[in-house]
Amino acid sequence: MYIYADESGHSGRHIFNDPLFYFQGAIISEIDTEPILTEVAEKYKEELGLPRLHANEIRPHIVERIAASFLCLLDDIKWVFHITAIEKPYLAITKFVDSLFDSYENKGTRWLWYNHELFRHTLCILFNDILFDEDKKTFWTAYLQDDFGGIASVVKIALQRINAIRIDKRLHQVAIEGLNFALKYPEEITLLANQTKKSYKGHTPNMVAFSSLIQAVHKFCKENNTKPEAFVHDSQSEFGSTMKEYHDLFGKARLEHDSSGLALQSDRVEYDFGTFSLSLSKQSVSLQAVDILLWLYQRTDKIKSIGLNEKLLDVAEPFYISRISSEIITRGWLYKLSNCDLTEEQIAKGEKTVEQMETIHLERLREFEEQQAPKGTKAKMLTSC
Repeated sequence: MYIYADESGHSGRHIFNDPLFYFQGAIISEIDTEPILTEVAEKYKEELGLPRLHANEIRPHIVERIAASFLCLLDDIKWVFHITAIEKPYLAITKFVDSLFDSYENKGTRWLWYNHELFRHTLCILFNDILFDEDKKTFWTAYLQDDFGGIASVVKIALQRINAIRIDKRLHQVAIEGLNFALKYPEEITLLANQTKKSYKGHTPNMVAFSSLIQAVHKFCKENNTKPEAFVHDSQSEFGSTMKEYHDLFGKARLEHDSSGLALQSDRVEYDFGTFSLSLSKQSVSLQAVDILLWLYQRTDKIKSIGLNEKLLDVAEPFYISRISSEIITRGWLYKLSNCDLTEEQIAKGEKTVEQMETIHLERLREFEEQQAPKGTKAKMLTSC
C-alpha cells in the first residue's frame, strides 16, 4: 500500500492564529496512485499552463472538474481519503486534561474518568467552557515551556469558576479533586514539551495529525490485509525530520480501543512500515491530488457539481479533534447507555463495581498521602466529599 499526505492551515506552536482549523489529508491506497493519476494530471497542467495542480491557484469550478476526474480514476482500487481536522485552540484544552488528569500520575483522578472517552471528553467540554481565551493562551505558553507555575495560575482560575457554577455533582468532585492534587503535588505531573529544542513539536496540530494518520494506515492494513510500501509527505522544513522520527519510532505501534471503549490497547505489528520520504508536490501528482481533494473537502457546502459532494464524502475517513466532536462523542455514549436494556442484576453488579473502584481509588490516594506526609503527622485527604 502507498500513502501520500499533505496539510492545510499550518500552525506549529501557534495554535491561536488563523485559520481556526488545521487539516491533514492523505490518500491511503492498496496500489501506487502515481501511474493512475499522471496522464490526467498532466493534461490539466498543460491546459491551465501550470507547473503543478494547486487548488488555491485554480478557479473553483475547475478544481471540481479535476477532483471528479481523480475520483473516477480511483474508482476501481481500494483506497480511502483520510482526513484529520483539528480545532487548533481546542488542542490546548485536550492537553490541559491530558496533562493534569492522567490517572497514572494524578492520584486524585479516578481511573475511569481519564481512560473512558465519555468522561475524558466531558472534562474537556467543562474546561473549554470555563476557561476563557486568555486562560487557554496562558496555559499553552506555560505548557510548551514546562512552566508549572504558569499552569498552576490557570488551574486556580478553573477551581474558582467550577465552584461558582452549578454542574453535575460527580463531575464537580472529579474536577476539583484532580486539580487540587495537581496543585498540591506538582512534582507528580510530567511536563516534557520543553525537554529539548524539538520536544514542542510532538504537541502541535501537525504531529498530532501525523500520529492519527499512522493509526489510519494500520486500520487500512488490517482491513485489507496489506502493508505499507511507501509513505510520502509533502516537503516542509519545520516538521520533516520529526515526522520521519515518528514514522521510524512509532510506526509499528497500533492503537485500538477495546470492545468496551474503556481504554486504548497497544500492540506491535509485525510488518515493516514502509519507506518514509518528503517530496515537493510538483514532483508527485498524488500529492497534488491530495491538495485538490483536501481543498474541496473543506468547502463541501459550496460544491456545485452534482454527485461530487457525495462521492468525496463516500471515500473520506475524517477524524476530528474539536469541541463539536467532543459533544458528539459524549452524546453518542449517553444515547448508547440510555438504550441499554439492563437487568436489575446487571445494574446491581455495575453499582458494586463502581463502589469497588471508588474504594480502590481512595485507598490508593490515602496510601500516597501518608507516604508524603511528614513523620509524626496525619495526612489530610484531598477528597471533597
